[in-house]
Amino acid sequence: MEFEKEALVRNYKKLIGIIAVLTIIVFVGAMFTGCKTEATGEQIMRLHIVEPVSLDPPNAYESEGIQVIRQCWDGLIDWDPETYEPIPELAESWDISDDGLVYTFNLRKGVKFHSGRELVAEDFVYSWSRVANAETASYLAYHLLPILGYDECQAGTATVLEGVKALDDYTLEVTLKEPYADFLTTLGHDVFYPVAKEDIEEWGDEYTEHINGVGPFKFVKWEHDQYIDLVRNEDYWGEKAKLESVRYVIIADEDTAFLEFKAGNLEYTEIPVGKIQTTLEDPELKDNAIIKPFWGLYYYGFNLNAEPFADNKALREAISYAIDRQNICDVISEGVPTPATGFVPPGIPGFKENASDYVYNVELAKQKLADAGYPDGEGLPTLEFGFNTGAGHEQVAEAIQSDLNEIGINVNITGYEWGTMLEKAQAGEIVFYRLGWIADYPTMDNFLFPLFYSGSSDNYGQYNNPAVDALLLEARSTLDEDERIAKYREVEKLILDDAAFANIYWYGTRRITQPYVKGFFLNNMENYDLSKVWLEK
Repeated sequence: MEFEKEALVRNYKKLIGIIAVLTIIVFVGAMFTGCKTEATGEQIMRLHIVEPVSLDPPNAYESEGIQVIRQCWDGLIDWDPETYEPIPELAESWDISDDGLVYTFNLRKGVKFHSGRELVAEDFVYSWSRVANAETASYLAYHLLPILGYDECQAGTATVLEGVKALDDYTLEVTLKEPYADFLTTLGHDVFYPVAKEDIEEWGDEYTEHINGVGPFKFVKWEHDQYIDLVRNEDYWGEKAKLESVRYVIIADEDTAFLEFKAGNLEYTEIPVGKIQTTLEDPELKDNAIIKPFWGLYYYGFNLNAEPFADNKALREAISYAIDRQNICDVISEGVPTPATGFVPPGIPGFKENASDYVYNVELAKQKLADAGYPDGEGLPTLEFGFNTGAGHEQVAEAIQSDLNEIGINVNITGYEWGTMLEKAQAGEIVFYRLGWIADYPTMDNFLFPLFYSGSSDNYGQYNNPAVDALLLEARSTLDEDERIAKYREVEKLILDDAAFANIYWYGTRRITQPYVKGFFLNNMENYDLSKVWLEK
C-alpha cells in the first residue's frame, strides 16, 4: 500500500513537471511567434530588452523604454553619428538670436503622426507644456528648466510655457530665461518629442499603451513582460525603413536572452557577464560582437539624507577607497568597462583625466572608517544594498560586498526587478543602491546637472550643495566653451570632494548582432536607428 502511494506521488510529480515544461514552451513560443526571419523573405528584427517603465516620451526615464521610443519618434534635431553635433530632423533649419535667448525653428511640412494628422508647431507648445505643468509634470521635466515660464508651470500659476510659441503651423519660437549654451543639443532627448493633444485627452494615463509618434516605425502592441511590436511607417516623411517590423522581446534575465540569441530567436542582445571572452573566442560569434566604451557611468549611490550616510562624509569615503575597481573591470566584467576616475566619461568634451582621488586603498579606507566613528566596523549596522537583477549586477555586488567586508563593513545585498528598484531608490526606501547613468546628450552638463542639481528628479541621493547649484546654472549660461568647461570641471571637483556617491566604472558596450544584420550602428550613448537596418541571409 505504501509503495503504491509513493508511485502515485512520483507519477503526479512527473505530470506536474511535464505541465511546467509545456507552459514554458508555450510562453517562450508566444514571444517569438510571428517573427519570421529573412529565410521567409520578410524583414523582421527581434531585439532583447527588459520590461520598460513607460513608452510615453516624457515619462520614459530609463534606457529600455527610450530605445523603443526612439524608433517611433523624431525630434526637432538629431545628432550627427560621428561628431554628435545637432543636425536637422523635424526642424529643417533654425535661427538663434545674438543674445542666445530666442530660438526660431522652421518645421518640415507634411510630417504626420501615425494617426495621419499633420504635425504642427502647436503640438510642441502642448507637449512641452504638458511636461512642465504641475498637474502633469514629467519625471524628466528639469530638462526644460531653461525655458521661459518653466518655473510658473512648475508652481501651478501657469499651464502653458510662456517661452514656447507657435508663430504659425510651421514656425516654433522658443525663448529661454537666460542663455544656455547646450540647449540646441538637448533637443535630441525624448522628453522634447511631440505628442498629439487628442491622444492624451482620449487615453490619459493609458497613453503609454497607445503611443502615436511621427517616426519610421509605428507602435502595434505592448504585451507586458512578453513583447512590444512595431511595424514600418509607410507614410514616414523621410526614407522608409527597410525592416517591415520590429519585435522587442522582453526577457528579465540576459543569460536567458543570450541562449535565445544563440538559438536563432533574437537578432540583437547583450553578451552576459561571464560569457564575454568565450564569445570573443567563438569563430561563429566574435565578428558580430560589439565591444567598445560608451558614455555611461556605473555607480553606487547613497541617500545623503538617511542614516548612516547623512552627515558622514568619512563613511562614504571609506566605501569609495575600499572598492577594487580594477578587479571588477578586469575579472568580473572581463575587461569591457574601465575604472571611473570621475563623473564625466572619456570622449565627452571637457573630460578631465583622473579627476577623482578615490582609488583602491585598503589602509586609507580603514582610517576613514575609523574617522567615521566605526573603527574596524564596530557599531556600524549591516548595510542593506539594492540592485536590479538579471544583468550581471549581482557579481559586482558580491565583489564589493567582499571588499567592504575586508575593512569591517557588512553588507546584505538584495535584488529587485528594475522598475521596482528605481521606485524604491527614488522613494528613499533603499538608501544604498546600484544605478547607472547613460548620456542623454553628449555634454558635461548631462553628467552633472541631472545627478546633482538639487531640483533634479534624477538626483536619487538627494544631494544638495547650494554652491554646486549656483555654479551649474552659471556654467549653463556661459557661452564661451573654454570658460564653460572650466566651470563644469570645478563643479565635478566639488561633488567629488563631497563623496556624493561611489563611482565604480565607465561602461563598455557588450552587445551582439546576428551576422545577417546589416546597417546596424550603436553610438556612444548606446542608441541605434533601426530604420537604417536590414537583414541579409
